[in-house]
Amino acid sequence: MKITVFDEQTMREAAAEELPALLAESRLIWVDMIGPAEPELAVLRDVFHFHPLAIEDTHNHQQRPKLEQYENTLFIILNSISGDAANLRIQEIDAFIGAHYLVTVHQADEPAVEEALRRLPRTGRPITSGHHLFYVLADTVVDRYFPVLDSIEEAIDILGDRILTTADRHTLNALFDLKQDMIGVWRVVWPQREVLSNLLHLPDTREQIELQYYLRDVLDHLMWIADMVNTLRDVLTSMMDLYMSATSNRLNIVVNRLTVITVCIGVLTVFSGFYGMNFPHTWPPFDAEWGIPFVVIMMVGGVILLMWQFRRRDWM
Repeated sequence: MKITVFDEQTMREAAAEELPALLAESRLIWVDMIGPAEPELAVLRDVFHFHPLAIEDTHNHQQRPKLEQYENTLFIILNSISGDAANLRIQEIDAFIGAHYLVTVHQADEPAVEEALRRLPRTGRPITSGHHLFYVLADTVVDRYFPVLDSIEEAIDILGDRILTTADRHTLNALFDLKQDMIGVWRVVWPQREVLSNLLHLPDTREQIELQYYLRDVLDHLMWIADMVNTLRDVLTSMMDLYMSATSNRLNIVVNRLTVITVCIGVLTVFSGFYGMNFPHTWPPFDAEWGIPFVVIMMVGGVILLMWQFRRRDWM
């Protein structure tokens, strides 16, 4: 458990034993927990006195983003995204927001929380409430979506080039993997947009009024991200259709070439079959010295004529 205390423009870390006194003095604090294990649960239950249903939600990971309003606390579930197209990671962040505190709970180390703490001294405005701390966290979580989506877009471009050149089953599997990633991102982005929208429409408090414009900016970024996700999903769908068309075209080319080969072999079979029959007399005569070369020339000429016709009609 990491406790950060904000004194005007300064930040310092505090020990867990200081927490009751800090709350009694209404000092602005950010408590970040990983797990939570039993000691952290005891803090949530006995020190902050959060609602049991909200504490229970910290055990159930991979939930949809949501907003719950209790007597003096807001409980919000966010989902952060990290990694790249090859290794996408979605993690839940549970946030308890009070007038003078922000408590975050997550299952493993969360880069968005660490980055938000680094951003706070650079915001350029006094840090006065838990709502302000939450805004910086939400802004950081949303901003971290962009490099992930850029990575996915780059992977889609590479797959697009592969489809037009050497599309194979590995390409199709990669397309399906990206499709699943985009579905996962969409399941996070869309309800998270609703969470921030609902947060803006809660009964106004002084802290919320001050942060209204900042939260609208975060919501605007989420709308932009939602449009990007929809666009990338449509592109992936089109690429899967393109893959099927490319596969079908290559199959048609193979069938055409096999057909040409079959027809040419058929012509050769007609000649060889005719001269292989037990006729006592044929032309050219069997005993003629020029007979075999003549027949071979006719066979080669027949194949060349067929190939010319196929080329002329663009069947090859």
